[in-house]
Amino acid sequence: MTIADQIQKLRIQKGLTQERLAEMLEVSRQSISKWELGQAVPDVEKIIRMSELFDVSTDAILLNTPEIQEEKKNPLHLGSIYLIVKDFEKSVDFYEKFLDVKVDNRCRSGNKFVEFYVDNKCIALMNEENLIGHSTDLNSPYKFVLNFWVEDLNAEYERVKVLKIGNVTGILEAYPTYHYFHLTDPDNNVIEITGGFHMNENICQSCGMNMGESDYGTNANGSFNREYCKYCFANGGFVKNQTLEESIESCIPFLVQDGTCKTEEEAREMLKKEMPKLKRWKNL
Repeated sequence: MTIADQIQKLRIQKGLTQERLAEMLEVSRQSISKWELGQAVPDVEKIIRMSELFDVSTDAILLNTPEIQEEKKNPLHLGSIYLIVKDFEKSVDFYEKFLDVKVDNRCRSGNKFVEFYVDNKCIALMNEENLIGHSTDLNSPYKFVLNFWVEDLNAEYERVKVLKIGNVTGILEAYPTYHYFHLTDPDNNVIEITGGFHMNENICQSCGMNMGESDYGTNANGSFNREYCKYCFANGGFVKNQTLEESIESCIPFLVQDGTCKTEEEAREMLKKEMPKLKRWKNL
């Protein structure tokens, strides 16, 4: 088992998203992603810091030890405990004193919620004024928001829609690093599911390029194809009839140019490892 696998397992066991772990380590989310994909290795300082956060030895991160438990197969991980409050500021003051913990994070889009981290668990106070359809009134059918997080929000959204077990919203944005959708249960309580959703990091399933809205390829009918970029796929077909090896060689200069890799050999090795996992090449 690699260091990348160990970091991902430990992070998930602690109920942390890549964004949250990045904040705690004072690095970018992209750094966490690269560690977990095996594209980079954290320095000694970050390994020591992670051992403290995960409450394991550094060997548990660097080596395959009994301290690491098997990851659960279920993609859903229980997230924050959300408490809906009527007097927001009064409740914040109360819980700061009661828990003897200062608010860890003020919502970047206003006083909609605050988060307290206690024993590696998150308790969030949600301001009733900002919750459409919710009420602290005892007669209200809306009493709570149950929060889960997933690694792949798009995949979970599609899975839940197919189930047809309750009303599902579209994927919404609270702020740039927090995306979510809501599902209502039979009693009209809201389940909020959040997780990894990066509109500018949809990966082309041919070359591996991170795609934004302007980078999508096109189908034969002119509609966007969100699996392949416009440089690889246009008008319903691949632009170049390349082999995997040829495609790898054509992508190398771009990885060196944008600084992802320092040398062509480093880029070649990374592409040889990652590109066979992409849809176009996976079954070859």
